[in-house]
Formats: sequence, structure tokens, C-alpha cells
Amino acid sequence: MTTGEDGGDGAVNLYAALSLEPTASTADIKRAYKILALKLHPDKLARQTNLSDDERAKASQTFQRVALAYEILSDDIKRTEYDARCELNGAKKDDVLVNVSFKEAITGGTKLAMVPFKLVCAQCNGVGMACARCAACDGKGEASCGGCEGKGFASPVQCTKCKGDGVMDDYFHGRVHIPPGCENGTRLPISGRSQHVRVRILPSKQFSRNGLDVTSTLTLSAKDAAEGGFFEVETVYGIETTYFDEDTKSGDSKTLDGKGIKDGKKVGNHVVRVDVERAPTPDVEPEDQAQEDEDEDDNAAAAEEPPAKKSKADEGETEMSLEELLAAKKAKLLAQLEASAQK
Repeated sequence: MTTGEDGGDGAVNLYAALSLEPTASTADIKRAYKILALKLHPDKLARQTNLSDDERAKASQTFQRVALAYEILSDDIKRTEYDARCELNGAKKDDVLVNVSFKEAITGGTKLAMVPFKLVCAQCNGVGMACARCAACDGKGEASCGGCEGKGFASPVQCTKCKGDGVMDDYFHGRVHIPPGCENGTRLPISGRSQHVRVRILPSKQFSRNGLDVTSTLTLSAKDAAEGGFFEVETVYGIETTYFDEDTKSGDSKTLDGKGIKDGKKVGNHVVRVDVERAPTPDVEPEDQAQEDEDEDDNAAAAEEPPAKKSKADEGETEMSLEELLAAKKAKLLAQLEASAQK
């Protein structure tokens, strides 16, 4: 059952626009938006001829509301701010957002939270107005001074430091203890303050979380995957060495026991999944091209072959012998060309 449209001060309107509860997951929000966007998109409604102008206008307004809801709720920071403003999912209006890395959320640690508060202006003591020294008598308050009538100061003017607000924006740097295994959206107290922080775990390019287990990817070259061996794997606790068998394939995995998330007496594992890089494909010379190049080399060699030396006894037959030699070479070239064409 989804929350109603009217939640007071717009408290649940964005979730209701997507027909979701405030506790909906990120995947639920994406799924709901996709379904409603396909149903209400103006391009789709334009092809429906049975709708009246009022129905089209109402559908357009609904689509805009759905798009706005998705824009805010699909963004972790905007959703956290919205929940705090509307006091949803256990959040309060004065909650402070703290960014925590993936490793910090797993191993725990201490973070500084900047808590905004209002500080009374020291220049006007919170009044917002300040009395300027009389320029005529230089603040001496002479009875004959027409500028201040003996008071020494002129009429009150707006405080130049706080711009008339009477208070100044300031920040308190409070310490926050991040417990090991902290989850996204956890609400934690701030030391020395009444406010709390809401934890936002920054996405990691290297690790992902599945319950108490941590998952990462080890990229191997085709050669390393085929040969196998010992490889270094980075975990949230440091470098570990693990062995992979020969002929390792993409998708193969290895589990490092006890290297996952700790939750009391329970401890998760670190799962290493292998991604094998594709071996480079060698440039293979086409068979026809290779044969053609070979024929060209033979032809060039034949053309450069010097004529056979003739003795003086054969000088009378020189012209005839050259003609026979050229005819033989021509026949050989024609035979090679025909053989190449048949291939």
C-alpha cells in the first residue's frame, strides 16, 4: 500500500508520485519511473486520438511530477535532503549529511561533521542595527553639535557585519564515530551536539557489497590466465595473495574467507571474480594476396635475369636464340598468370 498524496507540507508527495513508499529502494524507484514514463510520455499520448484536451493536460502535469520525483529521489544527496526536510525514513530536519568512502564504511573510523548554527553578531549584539559615530563632532557629543544633538552618535544604521540579521552563520566541527559495516542512510549521533548525521556511502569503482560479502574484479591477461599462478588482490583490509589454476576463464571466482564485512560475531567473505582480457588477433595476410606477391617476385626475378653468354661459335645463331628465350619466358609468365587466376 502506497502513501497518500497529501502528506502535509509535501512530505510524501514525491514518493506518492511514483506510487511508492518512502522506504523504496533505488531499484524500486528506477523501475517505477520507467513504467510511468512509458505510460505518460507526451510522445505516446500524442498518438492516442481518443483523449480530450483536458485529459492530455492532466497527463502532462502528472508526467512532469513523475519526472521531478525521479530526478530528486534517484539522487542520493537530493533524496537525503528531501527525507530530512520531510522527516521521512527516520531523518530529522536538522540532520547533517556526511560522505563516507566504501572502505571507511566497512572498516569503521571517525569523521568530522560540519554542523551549521547561528552565532550572535558581536558587532551589534544581535540587534541588527548599529549606531555610527557622529561625523560632525567625531563622537565627542558636544552640545552644540547639530548632527547628533550632543549624543555623540548619529541615527542607528544597519549593521555592516550581519547585514541586519543580528546573527552570523557559523559551523561546529563535531566528531562522528562510524561503526564497522555501516550501511547507507544510517543515522549517527554527533559528539557534543544534539543533531545527528546521515551517512552517505560513496560508490566504489573497485568494490561492491552484497550483504556481508565484498566483491571485486581481478583483470588477467590471456597469458596469465592460461598459465595460472599467484596474483595479488586488493581487499578493504589490504593486499592478499591468491592462486588461480591454469586455463582460468572470465567469470571464475575465488573466495577469501573472513575478508568481508564484520557484523558482531558474523564475518563476510571477499569474492574475487576474474575478467580475462582478449588476446590480440595477429594480422593474417590473405592467401590470395600472398600468392600474388610471390608471383610478382618471380616475375621481377625473371625480368632481371641476364641473357646467357654465347660463344663465338654460336654468334650466327644469336638472334634466333634470343627470340626463343623470350618466347619461353613469355610462355612461363602466361602459365603462372593462368594458375593464379584458377586459384
